[in-house]
Amino acid sequence: MKKCKRFTAALLVLVMGAALFTGCRGGADNQTAETKNDGSYTLQVGHVVTADHSYHLGLQKFAELLDEKTDGKVKVEIFPAGQLGNEADLIEGLTMGTIDMALCNSGNLASFTDSYTAFDLPFLFRDSAHAHAVLDGEIGQAALASLDNVGIKGLANWENGFFCTWNNKRPIEKPEDMAGLKIRANNNPIHIAAYSALGVSAITMGWSEVYTAIQNGTVDGVSVSIPSMYTANIQEVAPYISTSSEFYVTVILMMSRSRFDSLPADIQTALTEAAEEATEYQREVNQQQTDEYIQALKDDGFTVTEIDKAAFREACWDTVYDQYAAQIGEDTIQSILNDY
Repeated sequence: MKKCKRFTAALLVLVMGAALFTGCRGGADNQTAETKNDGSYTLQVGHVVTADHSYHLGLQKFAELLDEKTDGKVKVEIFPAGQLGNEADLIEGLTMGTIDMALCNSGNLASFTDSYTAFDLPFLFRDSAHAHAVLDGEIGQAALASLDNVGIKGLANWENGFFCTWNNKRPIEKPEDMAGLKIRANNNPIHIAAYSALGVSAITMGWSEVYTAIQNGTVDGVSVSIPSMYTANIQEVAPYISTSSEFYVTVILMMSRSRFDSLPADIQTALTEAAEEATEYQREVNQQQTDEYIQALKDDGFTVTEIDKAAFREACWDTVYDQYAAQIGEDTIQSILNDY
C-alpha cells in the first residue's frame, strides 16, 4: 500500500540530516555507554518501533541538541525495532545498569513502578492538550522524578499518543462491538481490566510479535497508537480501523540512574535540557504523523470509524475506577480530570 509521500520525503531529509549525530546498527556488541580517553561519551538508546516513527525522529532531535550543548562530547547511537530488546527488557536493563537509555511507553512500567498508574485509566484525558498539561505539570513531573526509586533517571515525558483498536473481525463503533475480540494489550493491569469490562480478551505479547499473531489468529487485533500501527503495516492484517482513543499513553525518555550519576555535572545538565527541549518536537511530529496516516488510510480505501466515546467510557470507567481509585488516590484522579 502506498505511504504518505509528502511526509515520507520530509522524514528522509530529517534522517539524512541527523546522520552526523546518530547511528543505527543491526545490533549492539556492547549495550553500555562508552567513555573515551578524550573525555567524550557515546550513549546507546533503544526503542521498539521503526526508524520512521516519531520516537526515532524525536531521539534524533535529542541527539542533535545534545551534540550542540556538549560541543560534540556526547554522541547518541539509536537502536530501533527492538534491537536492544522489547520494552520490558529495556526497562529491566535500565534498572540493572546494563542499558544506557531507552524510550518506552508508560503502560509497560506497571511491572516496575506504579508512578504512572494514574495515567493508565481509560478515557481519562479529553484530548492531547489536556494530557500535555498534566504531564508537564506537577503530577507528571512528580511521576518522572519517582523513577529514581527503581534505578531510572526520568528525562522527559514524550508522547505515544491515544491508543486505537484495529482488528480483522468487524468495525468498532459502540461498546458491544468489542465483545468477544482477542486484542493484544500491554502487560498493564488497568488496561487489561478496562478491556475485560468491555468483554475483550486481552492477550499480552511483545510488539514485534503482533503482526504475525494477527495473521495466525492468536489475536484479532491490537490497540496502540496510530503511528505505531501504520508504520508497522498493521492495516494489512487488521483492516477494521477505529479512532477509539481508549487510552492515552506517554512515552518516557529514560536513562540508567547509575550511568547518569557517573557523568560530569555539565553533561547531566545537557542531557536533561536536550530531553526537555526535544519534547515539543517529538509531540508535534507524532500528531502530524497521526493526522497524515489517518488520511493516507482513507486515501487507500480503508474505512476509519469513530466511536461513541461517552458510551465506551460509561461501559468501563466505573469498573476500573472502583478497582484502582484507592491505589491511585481519588484526589489525584480528580486533579487530573480537573486540570487544563
